[in-house]
Amino acid sequence: MRSYFTLIQSIGGIFFKFRDLLPVPIAIGLLFKARPRFWGWVFGLPIIFLGETIRVWAIMHIGPSTRTRKISAERLVTSGPYAICRNPLYLANFLKVFGLLTIGGNLSFSIWVLVFYGVEFFTMIRYEEFYLLNRFPELFKKYCSQIPVFFPNGNLFQHSSARPPYSLREALLSEKCTFGSTGAVLVLLAVSELRSRSK
Repeated sequence: MRSYFTLIQSIGGIFFKFRDLLPVPIAIGLLFKARPRFWGWVFGLPIIFLGETIRVWAIMHIGPSTRTRKISAERLVTSGPYAICRNPLYLANFLKVFGLLTIGGNLSFSIWVLVFYGVEFFTMIRYEEFYLLNRFPELFKKYCSQIPVFFPNGNLFQHSSARPPYSLREALLSEKCTFGSTGAVLVLLAVSELRSRSK
């Protein structure tokens, strides 16, 4: 059993280190496999917007340091979205990916991508939580006993209104690369749809 957890953490560590690069081949695959339709845009864009909103909210509490390739934590963040879900950034990323796949409109490709992200998020969460358990033993155990790992607990929402240590401007500036990459994929999906209509 211990070797299983060690393997999961090792895989999670690799995913964590290269997490900024992993979406690139998937985005390229989506552009080649996409079959965008009107209703895909109608449902997909709000999901993407929701995901990015959660990302910005989370960054206002955890700070821009989330983009580093080396795992670290000066404090255990339990405010804002972290008061209702232990991994709001992964939840946000899942929503954004799901929104893009909804627009892409290719079910079989979407299933493979969601399975990949399921494995990636599962292993990275285990990797990060092992680190936090060693960094903040008692505090993190108590936090885990109160807050769900991925799906938010709406009953805890009243505890998420704490003032964030970082401003909205700082969070938005931190997300400029994410805005650019997401916008580029959306533009290319729109071009793909226009080209398919003109045939």
